[in-house]
This record gives sequence, C-alpha cells and structure tokens, in this order.
Amino acid sequence: MLDSPLMGGLVGAAAGLFAMMNPIGNTAIFLGVTGGLPSSYRLKAALKTCLAVLIILECSIFGAMAILDAFGVSMSAFEVAGGIIVLGIGMKMLHGSENPAHTTPAGTDALANVEAREEEVDGKLVVPLAMPILAGPGSITTVVTVAAANPGLEGRFGAALGTAILVASLFLCFAMSGTIAKLISKQGQEILLRFMGMILVAIAVGMIFHGSGNSVSRYLEKEAPGLVEKSHPGHDTGLAPPARPNSGPDDKGG
Repeated sequence: MLDSPLMGGLVGAAAGLFAMMNPIGNTAIFLGVTGGLPSSYRLKAALKTCLAVLIILECSIFGAMAILDAFGVSMSAFEVAGGIIVLGIGMKMLHGSENPAHTTPAGTDALANVEAREEEVDGKLVVPLAMPILAGPGSITTVVTVAAANPGLEGRFGAALGTAILVASLFLCFAMSGTIAKLISKQGQEILLRFMGMILVAIAVGMIFHGSGNSVSRYLEKEAPGLVEKSHPGHDTGLAPPARPNSGPDDKGG
C-alpha cells in the first residue's frame, strides 16, 4: 500500500515534517511569543500561525516543481541537495543545537523583544514564527523532496495531505500549549530534540541514496545503454532466448 505515490507522499511528508517542525518542541517558542496573553487569544494566534504555515508549504508542493523546471534542475538533483540540507540540520539537532534552518538573527531578535500585547504579538505570528521558524527552508525542502520522490499529481496530493495532517497536529499542540508546557520538562524537550535529529538523519540518508540512484540510473541509460542491459539480465531486450544445447542421440525427450 505504501508503494502507491499517494501513500508514499502522505507518509513521507508527515514523518519528515514531524521531525523537522517538532510540534511539541516548537510549542515552547509559541508560548514565548504569546506568553501572558489570554488563552482565547492564544487559540486565535495558533489558528493564524498554522494557516500561514499550511499555505506556505502547500504552495511549495505545487509551485516548486515549475520553478525547478524553469531552472533546468532535475528532481533527482534536488532530492540529493535536499537530503544534504536535512542531514546537516539533523546532525546539529543530534548535538543539541538549535535548528539553524528555522532561525535567523532578525527572527531571534524579534522573538526576544516582542512585548506581551496582542497588537504587537499579532504582527509576529506570520514573520518570524510561521516563516522562517516553522515553515523554513528545511521544511520547504522536505515537502518538495517528498513530492519529487512520489511523481505525478497523486504523489503531490499525498504530500499535501500529509502536510495538512502534520499542521493540524501543530495546531493542537499550540492550542494546548499551556498544558504541554506543564507536562514536559526542559530535560524532556532536550531528549525529544535529539531523537528528532536522529529521525532527520535517517530521512536524509534515504533522500540522498534515492536521488543518487535515480541520477546514476538515468545517466547510464543515456550514455551507456548496453551496460544497463548487462546489469539487468532479466530486462526484456526483444531477443529470442538461447537455444537449448543438443543432449545427444540417446536423448528422446523423456
């Protein structure tokens, strides 16, 4: 069932974004922005932030392919590049560092200086919280790479659906941010960060191998088709099978 582009895109996007966006871990950032404000406002802020994240990622899934085609970048090359980016992010998370793909100096300063007033906080929900902290280059690369690995409209819809499911879980975490902050200690968040880093490394290795394998296969098919046929003896070449050797005059077929 997972072999279908729809399920491959759904599972790939949901799993990759869960590790990349870390809904539970980023709940602490959301609380840092909306802290001290009424719970009713936090619910509205969670909805606005997650809608912005959803729009950014869905547009990336359906629009990035056309951009890659315009620049002449193959899906396999983009998958390898995306895998390298995700690998770097995962390695830093394994060592307990912040996710560099989701932070910028300006974004960090904006979060640090934001005051606990609804008018000011409202302007920080899309930038920098939704972009680039949540829907940053790492998340965009993940969804576009998953869509590239599951070609066709079915694969894109699968990636879009998986993205929507993950963003829905992000909204639930933000909406319940007060309760989650009481349940998970600082040490627990650190353990979760490292575990998500290990998941990202595994996903990145799969991206790199899949993209590299496709690139090598297409190169061989174009430049050395004979070598490809030899490496795939079961490949249908259109030739008749070799004749059975003569067993001798005594062989009467049974």
